[in-house]
Amino acid sequence: MFRIGEHVVHPGQGVCTVVDYEDAPAPMIVLEAKSGHAKTRLLYPVAQADRLHTIISKEEAEALIERYDTLECDPFTERNSSLEESYFKAQIKLGAPETLRVAKTMRRRINDAESRSKKPSSYYLRILKEAKRRSIEEIAVALDVSEEDVDARLHAAAVAAGELSEN
Repeated sequence: MFRIGEHVVHPGQGVCTVVDYEDAPAPMIVLEAKSGHAKTRLLYPVAQADRLHTIISKEEAEALIERYDTLECDPFTERNSSLEESYFKAQIKLGAPETLRVAKTMRRRINDAESRSKKPSSYYLRILKEAKRRSIEEIAVALDVSEEDVDARLHAAAVAAGELSEN
């Protein structure tokens, strides 16, 4: 079971902090999720605690940033964009490193479309935004730094990998 104060990845919310346990009406884990500038308290059934997992370690977070250029994109494709979007949403729920892999995959797909003078699929943009948010959030907590610092480091890694321009 998780300790109070421990950070976990909630499949729907991203990084949460375990703040308490309650027994009534059923055993629940009390979680606090940071959504933007507000904090949200959630009750999560202890019976489903196996769907929560601890965030990556500081060492894993550093390695993800340092080895960003070697992180493989996800090769999954589906003719039906709705099924493809569902697949990537499920991957995001797994936390890092999958969130970062999905963000890199969507960024590459957007770049590929734009290089062919095509408009990228709107779901690419939605998935990229969520995957990026969750990656930054989890890595920032793991490294105990601000999300802005992580965003800047990931941006620099993407620039170095040739995925983004300096701007």
